Amino acid sequence: MIDCAGTKVPFTFMVSAFGSGTRRKWFDQKLLENHPVLRVGGLRGSEVTLTYDGRTQVVRLEQEWAFGRRQRLRPWFRCSCGVRTRTLHEKNGVFVCRLCSGYDYRSRHRNRSCPALNRVRRGAGLPSRALAREAAIAQVEIARLLRATVSDLERRAKRSKQRGR
Repeated sequence: MIDCAGTKVPFTFMVSAFGSGTRRKWFDQKLLENHPVLRVGGLRGSEVTLTYDGRTQVVRLEQEWAFGRRQRLRPWFRCSCGVRTRTLHEKNGVFVCRLCSGYDYRSRHRNRSCPALNRVRRGAGLPSRALAREAAIAQVEIARLLRATVSDLERRAKRSKQRGR
């Protein structure tokens, strides 16, 4: 409730094109790409002993049939929570699955509003023509997003004017 000139007015945060309220910030230490990862490919046996930062951990390995292009037995890690996974991620010196670690992918938190900008930023290794093309695509996408935002704001202003607010 907000007190406006002696009258209490109910107030709720509205989500708009720009967002509102507090933003959940993901720091770099919570992103998967910033932590050591152990892939199961090429490992054999029924268990693996890992030593990392002076800590020793035993992880079970399971062999299971995969029916892709080639039928074969593929190794899988079994996390302490019981999840079967192909990769383990380090958290506080212990290797666990992605779900147990609580880490998330960088792409889900960086520049989500305009993915074309990410392509341009990654394009440092591209030839100049390809980089120019990606930059032009990003500019077109930004212009489209801005047009949509402006038209949405104009529509909202028109609607509130009609309602007499």
